[in-house]
Amino acid sequence: MAALAWGLSGAGWAARCTTVLDPGVLREYENYVATAEQAMSQRFDSGELRWVPDSASRGAAATLASGKLVRWNISDAALNGRIAGQNGTIIHWVGAIRINGASLTDLRAVLEDYGRYDRIYRPMVIECRAERNGDGPAPVYDAILGLHNAFRFASLFPQHYAFRVKARIEYSGSALPERPELRVHLRAGEIRESDSGVPGRNDFLEPYHDHGIMWALNAYWRARQRGAGLYLEFESITLARSVRAFACKIGFVPVPKSIVSAAMDSMPAESVTTILAGTRAECERRAYGRSTNGAGQ
Repeated sequence: MAALAWGLSGAGWAARCTTVLDPGVLREYENYVATAEQAMSQRFDSGELRWVPDSASRGAAATLASGKLVRWNISDAALNGRIAGQNGTIIHWVGAIRINGASLTDLRAVLEDYGRYDRIYRPMVIECRAERNGDGPAPVYDAILGLHNAFRFASLFPQHYAFRVKARIEYSGSALPERPELRVHLRAGEIRESDSGVPGRNDFLEPYHDHGIMWALNAYWRARQRGAGLYLEFESITLARSVRAFACKIGFVPVPKSIVSAAMDSMPAESVTTILAGTRAECERRAYGRSTNGAGQ
């Protein structure tokens, strides 16, 4: 185990365990995203937590009402079974949280504060730069994000993954008094994975020829005013390699499939928690500061 830990923490991991994306899998992903986007819009319009299975809906609603976040893996097992032979898997997570005392204006101000993403969403976001594209009423940003994830296998040693993501972020929503809402869509155009997994190093592998932890990413924020607060959902759809045919060795030691499988799933799951919790904390921090300053005047 010590040899495995040493090998996986070094550069040899990248050299021996890279893989290549099949273009057919990317087409499957894009088709899946297009279908999912139609469903998620209808789902959000129909109410809260509509992605939770009926058998768990009562418990999930109680968890949300208690102030905790709810998240769920809604990946399509049948589809993933079909594309596994092409070395692909689509990982689909969604979560929700309530934010007290915040408005849609507050939320938009937080989401557009890209220069502070490394503090709002730490340690997942290590840098973020964004430039507004155009002056229309529905903002569009071209952004570059630095992402980092540390996955600890069997609580013995961490695996580090770092990425540079170029993305377009589009805002939309409704200002109707009876149903005010905000929707944001992040679509990655290019994802480069660090060879070493160390944040800050400029050792990026070629797109689609890397460890296969994250080949494509679409992320969505959806929020609706709910009384004096907000109901916020965050959803992510990522494309990664399949572990069905995964085989990799560090020296003579085979790398367990469970490491790669768990790492691929942990990043989307953790991103849901980090985004929801970080957004709520920042919205509530600003709301508290505003109320405190107002009280002192």
